[in-house]
Amino acid sequence: MRRLIGISLATILMLSVLFILPGFTQGTKESDDLYTIKKGDTLWDISAKFLKDPFLWPKLWQRNPYITNPHWIYPGNPIRLSTLEPIKKEEPKPEPKEVVAEKPKEAAKEPEIKKEEPPPVIEKKPEIVAEAKPEPIKVEEKIFGFPDIRSAGFMSDMDFKGIGVVLESKEGKNLMSGDDIIYLAFKTSGSVLIGDKYTIFRASEEIKHPVTEKRVGRRYNVIGNVQIIDQHGHFFTAKIIESFDAVQKGDLIQPYSKAKMEGVIGK
Repeated sequence: MRRLIGISLATILMLSVLFILPGFTQGTKESDDLYTIKKGDTLWDISAKFLKDPFLWPKLWQRNPYITNPHWIYPGNPIRLSTLEPIKKEEPKPEPKEVVAEKPKEAAKEPEIKKEEPPPVIEKKPEIVAEAKPEPIKVEEKIFGFPDIRSAGFMSDMDFKGIGVVLESKEGKNLMSGDDIIYLAFKTSGSVLIGDKYTIFRASEEIKHPVTEKRVGRRYNVIGNVQIIDQHGHFFTAKIIESFDAVQKGDLIQPYSKAKMEGVIGK
């Protein structure tokens, strides 16, 4: 009899645990900058949903260092969507000083002034003055850039060769950056003029689908932007006006996209 009672109690405890555990797991809520990975999710899909661009999935990988392989993420694990910002410490406010009320000083007696008769009043005709129109208020335009999109690069399902190549640095450097002078060669039938801007890019690794492992294309990294300053026959001299990574010999050139590099999202 005691053995049957013990078995019944053990069965009741096991059933209670099975009903309570789902309540704990379902009770956790996701915050605005955290997302819980679900079955079938990939960094590609999560980036497309929350960052509005699937090619920004390396940003999610960078913000979640515990992910060692971006092709392997597991349901139930949290993933951070935004970068951590340091908490600003509030400086202590100074205590208000006591204000001591000063006694009012006695007003000095004014000297007596003899009254004089006022001069005769001469009527003057009022002059008509034209009202000046107020000048319009100038509103400054606020420009908001896209640092992530400018350096995010792009993907192509074929080998993209661009329209030119970086030949050499004027100073003989192997790695070049902003304000360096470089030499370029173009293989385009279009005109290349002094003052024109171009974007430097570099071929990177092949991109495979996280689930099927099939080749989707190849990723190309945006390295920086240059501006043509001189021409010597079929070769051109350019200045690196900004760089997102070190420019190297053999890097490729493509047309400059003003909408992507100088775009605004509001005023």
